[in-house]
Amino acid sequence: MISFTQFATLLGSTLVVWSLVHFAVAWFFDAQIVRKRLATFDAASDCKFAPKASVLMSLRGCDPRLKLNLRGLLGQAYDDFEIIVVIDSRQDPAWQVAMEVKSIDDAADRLRIFELQEPSSTCSLKCSSLVQAAQQIRSDGEVVVLVDADVVPHPNWLRDAVRPLVNPLVGVVTGNQWYAPESTDAGGIDTGSLLRGIWNSGAIAATAINANPWAGTCAMRLSDVKRSGLIEKWTTSVVDDGPIKPALDRLGLQVYFDPRLIMVNRDQCTTAFAGRYVTRMLTWSRIYEKTFVNTVIHAVAMVTLLASSMTVFVIAALSGNAIAASSMGLSMLISNFVMFAGFRSTERAVSHAIRCRSGENQIAPMGLATSLRVFGLIPICQVAHVYWTIKAIFARQAQWRNITYRLHPQQRVEMVAYQPFVADATLCMAPQRSI
Repeated sequence: MISFTQFATLLGSTLVVWSLVHFAVAWFFDAQIVRKRLATFDAASDCKFAPKASVLMSLRGCDPRLKLNLRGLLGQAYDDFEIIVVIDSRQDPAWQVAMEVKSIDDAADRLRIFELQEPSSTCSLKCSSLVQAAQQIRSDGEVVVLVDADVVPHPNWLRDAVRPLVNPLVGVVTGNQWYAPESTDAGGIDTGSLLRGIWNSGAIAATAINANPWAGTCAMRLSDVKRSGLIEKWTTSVVDDGPIKPALDRLGLQVYFDPRLIMVNRDQCTTAFAGRYVTRMLTWSRIYEKTFVNTVIHAVAMVTLLASSMTVFVIAALSGNAIAASSMGLSMLISNFVMFAGFRSTERAVSHAIRCRSGENQIAPMGLATSLRVFGLIPICQVAHVYWTIKAIFARQAQWRNITYRLHPQQRVEMVAYQPFVADATLCMAPQRSI
């Protein structure tokens, strides 16, 4: 039978090994996905594939960077494309911003703006908007590209999104987002923003490895969208990207994660908002992704190791077992350093992927103060992740853009009491904290 000191050493070693697994995933994301695929792209950079593209976007409420988003879309270095925007209602604050951008910046008349008609109660408002937008695609359209309002596209964004579709085996091209919130005059970056960023640093690697689409930037051939029945699936779905992979799988087509499509999100958020956001993302994962079971296993294992380690450390300290307490304390410290190194490895990969961009699409080096905060928040985020996962497992309804959705078995959804979005239009004029 092993002694208490030996048990503490074994538990500490297990915690460190578990952290090394996290670091290995981050390293794999950096070396094998980001850098390797960027090198492949550089080798084929002379590809002239540029089919006729239709960019679809749904708007309800006015994202802080909506004006930058629309101007970025209109400024694409791409010859033949249209932008179809469906807005919740003419009273929505996004309507005024979209019309203003069209009148000032749309010299080529690419931006087409529609009001949402007859939103369905069997899907989310976003999916209702996409179904309506799909009906407006021009008859000679070849490629559909989805984009979210919090994405600020760089000039080559559309070209980057479409180019991998030159491979007939690729059915979906997707990216992901990296949270790099701006400091505020009131005192730096909110704790909620950092927690969301830490959680996302792990999620972005897992999403890329598992090839799960992100509708914030997602390109598909229009013919494949129609053949797969994806538009029909949107009519009964709560989320737009969830049904994409199964629909294209049935056609034998692959999801391709392109690191050039990692987009920088600069929104701040409160801790409460971060919790609601992550819970909602995990709820969508539970409903649509087979890999959600891995998330649950990971969460349970992580919190078990952390709770056990802290318990053993406290018992050893209180009982005067200096060797066991020192061994456990050192293991927890090393584990956190390894987790932090994984975070920085993922951040380095993102920086490498977007190194040729500027302005909104760049991230500044992390300062010492922010690094120390991230280091201290990592174990808190690990515990919070368990709480958010449990909430997602038992979630039977979701709040999204001031609308409640009831979540039924077999991916069915019911929208409750639709009302047009009403908010202060000044929220669109400058970056604000997420609420």
